[in-house]
Amino acid sequence: MLELYHFQAEMIDQLRSGLRAGHKRQILAAATGAGKTVVASAMIHAAAAKGNRALFVVDRIELVGQAARHLTGMGLRVGILQGENTCLSPDDEVVVASIQTIRSRGLVPAAFIMIDEAHVLHTAHIKLMNDWNLVPVVGLSATPLREDLGKHFTNLVRGPTIMELIEWGYLARPVVFCPHADDVQKILGDVRVAGGEFVNSSLSKAFNRRELVGDIIRTWQSKAADLKTIVFCVDVAHSKAVCDDFLAAGVTAEQLDYLTGGDDRKAIIDRFRAGQTQVLTSVNILGIGFDVPDVGCAILARPTMSKSLFIQQVGRALRSHPGKEQAIILDHAANTLRHDLPQHFIVPDLRDGTHSTAEKKEKMEKKLSTCKECGAVMEAGKDACPVCGAERPKRASEVHFVDGELVEFGAANSKAKGKGKTEPTTEDKLAWYLSLKGYAQERGRKPGWIYHSFIKKFGHPPATRWSPLPGSAPSHEVIRWAQSQNIAYAKARGKYG
Repeated sequence: MLELYHFQAEMIDQLRSGLRAGHKRQILAAATGAGKTVVASAMIHAAAAKGNRALFVVDRIELVGQAARHLTGMGLRVGILQGENTCLSPDDEVVVASIQTIRSRGLVPAAFIMIDEAHVLHTAHIKLMNDWNLVPVVGLSATPLREDLGKHFTNLVRGPTIMELIEWGYLARPVVFCPHADDVQKILGDVRVAGGEFVNSSLSKAFNRRELVGDIIRTWQSKAADLKTIVFCVDVAHSKAVCDDFLAAGVTAEQLDYLTGGDDRKAIIDRFRAGQTQVLTSVNILGIGFDVPDVGCAILARPTMSKSLFIQQVGRALRSHPGKEQAIILDHAANTLRHDLPQHFIVPDLRDGTHSTAEKKEKMEKKLSTCKECGAVMEAGKDACPVCGAERPKRASEVHFVDGELVEFGAANSKAKGKGKTEPTTEDKLAWYLSLKGYAQERGRKPGWIYHSFIKKFGHPPATRWSPLPGSAPSHEVIRWAQSQNIAYAKARGKYG
C-alpha cells in the first residue's frame, strides 16, 4: 500500500469531496515536488480495488513510456495506447494513452480519466471530456494558468505551494542570478511580440549572438561549474551554439530538440542522468516531464512572457536530492524580474477566458532588483544581497511638505493613513515574524501560513534569512490579529455569527 504524505492525502480527500459535491471536472494543482505521480497512483489503486480501470492521458508521445514506467513502479498493471506501441490487456488497472492516439483511434472504456499537464489542453482533450461527460476527470498541472480552464473544469484543488515545499524540505531553495533589467531591455527592445509571447524568429536574432552565448559560459563557470546543468534556449541553432561553446570550454555537453529521435533522445538523457554529460541544452523539450533530481543549475536563455513556462522550467532544477539544499538559476533572459521569484508563485482561481477591467490593467509591481556586485536577485525590503552580502544602494527619499515640516514620503503616508503611527522598522517586522512563527507552532499551522500572514500584514514577503530563526512566544497583538483573520475567514464562508 502506498504511503502518502499528509498533504498528498489532503489533496485526494479534497478531490473526493469535490466529486461528492457534483464536480466531475476537477483540476489538481500539484507543484513540482508534491508527488503528482504518487497521488495519481493512489487514486488509480483505489479505483482498481473497486474493479474500475483508469485512463492516464499525456500530451506528448514521448511521455507515454515515462508515465508507464512511473505507474508500473507504483505497483500498477499498466497498458499502453500509443500508435504502434499499443499493448492492452483486460487486466490493465490503468491505460497510459497519448492524446494524439486518442484523437485518431478513440479511447478504451475507463471509470475515470486523468489528464496530465492539463494546462496544455488540446481540442482532442475537450472532445474527450464532452464525449465521456459522465466519467469523472482530474486534470493534473503545476501551473493551471490557461485562461479558459474554468470553461472546462468546475473545481480547483490546490496542493502545497512551492514555498511550503521548500520550507518542508521537499524542494531546493532557488538562488537566482539575473542581468540588470536595463541591459536585457537593450537586447529585447526590437524583439516582436505576437499573441502575448515573444516571436521566436525575432528572439533568435537577438539571442543567438556569439557574445551572449559566451556570457552564458563565463557566468556558469563562475557560479555553477560543478553542477549538473540544463539550458533552455530559443531555437535549435541557439541550442547548438550554446552546446558548442560548452564543449569548446572543455565541458561535457549535449543538446536535444524536437528533431532528436526517440532512441537518441533517451540515450542523451540517460548519459546526462548517469553523469557522463554535465550540461544539457534544449528547445521546448525539458520544460515538461523531465525528472533528473540532481540537476543543480538551470540556465534560462530564452525570454518568455508565459509565467507557466517560466515556473515549469525553473521547477526542473528545484527537485530535492541528497546533499542538495539550493538550486542555482542563471536567468540570462531576466524572466524572474518579469514573473517574480518561483517561491512566490500562488495558483490563482480558474478563469473562464474573460478579464475584468482591473485584470486588463494589472501590472506586476517592481518587487525585485538585481545585486550590482554578483547579479543575485533580491527581494523588496532587503538591505544587503543574500548571496554576496553587498549592501543595497540607498535611494534618495522623496519628501512632501506637510503642516510646515519636511517628512519622508513613507512617513507622510503612514501618518495620514495610520493617525500618527510611523512605518514599522525592520526590527518590528522581524519581531512580528517570529511571533507569527511561535503562534503557528503552538496551533499546528503550516509554515506557509506564516509566510502568507506576513504578506497580508506588511504587503511583502518576510526576509529569507529569517527562516531558520526559532519562533518566539506570540504577542497579544499577533494573537488578536490572527483571531481577527480567523473571524473574517469564517464570515466569508458563512460560518460565523
